[in-house]
Amino acid sequence: MGEAVTVRDGKFLRPNARREDRGGEKFLGIIKKILRLTFQLLLLSFFLFIGHWIYVHLLADPYFRVREVEVQGAQKIPKETLLSLTVVEGMPNLFSVKLKEVVKRLESHPWVERVQVKKVFPNKILIQVEEKRPMAIIQLGELYYIDTKGEIFSPVGERDDYNYPYLTGLTRQVLEKDPLEAQRLINKALELLRMIHQEKIPPLEEISEVHMEKAFGIQCFTKAEGVEVKLGWEEFGEKLKRLSLIWSDLRKRGCPAVSIDCSDLRRMVVKKAS
Repeated sequence: MGEAVTVRDGKFLRPNARREDRGGEKFLGIIKKILRLTFQLLLLSFFLFIGHWIYVHLLADPYFRVREVEVQGAQKIPKETLLSLTVVEGMPNLFSVKLKEVVKRLESHPWVERVQVKKVFPNKILIQVEEKRPMAIIQLGELYYIDTKGEIFSPVGERDDYNYPYLTGLTRQVLEKDPLEAQRLINKALELLRMIHQEKIPPLEEISEVHMEKAFGIQCFTKAEGVEVKLGWEEFGEKLKRLSLIWSDLRKRGCPAVSIDCSDLRRMVVKKAS
């Protein structure tokens, strides 16, 4: 009986000892994790403190004050206008200049297509501007520049050279009442201008005016002789080719023309000068 009791007691005592050992291991593991986390937090705090200390000293260092703002690519926009939009005053520190805000202010100018602003250490800001390229001047009561995308972006200044074809036939009322249709007409006129610029087909190498009429289409007026050329709304490429042949034949014959109606490919009409 004594031996049986001893064996039975041993079976009950061993699991208790294992539980105590496991409890101690878990406690030590928790302590290690806490110490590791504490060390990482202290290390992070140290680096943040050092970084902040360096940043504060750099902001106060006169070596990094902005002393020059260079502008590249601006032809139409005066440099003084761009400098006023950057709002870099009082020789600020280069680290304190917020480039996104400077870019946003510069892009608000109607003539700016794209702009890049860079910090050039130790004390310079570089502004690279790409200006919008006018394709024509549209008459809407007042004169406005219009770019290759059909965007009306800026009024024509009094001292500008006006060296672009005029788009006529639209009014501000029509543009406001039916903007989609007005934009369609403008896009058609610009499509024709792009073809003319690429092909240089006589007599339309230089155009003074492109008149748009919803019912009859586009009428062009040459810059040199004021010849009227009617082209309708479609098939500009084929019409320009035939126009070139007609114009060449008229030149050979010595017949000056007042107008050439190419709106119908099946029947082109030439009105000769008296």
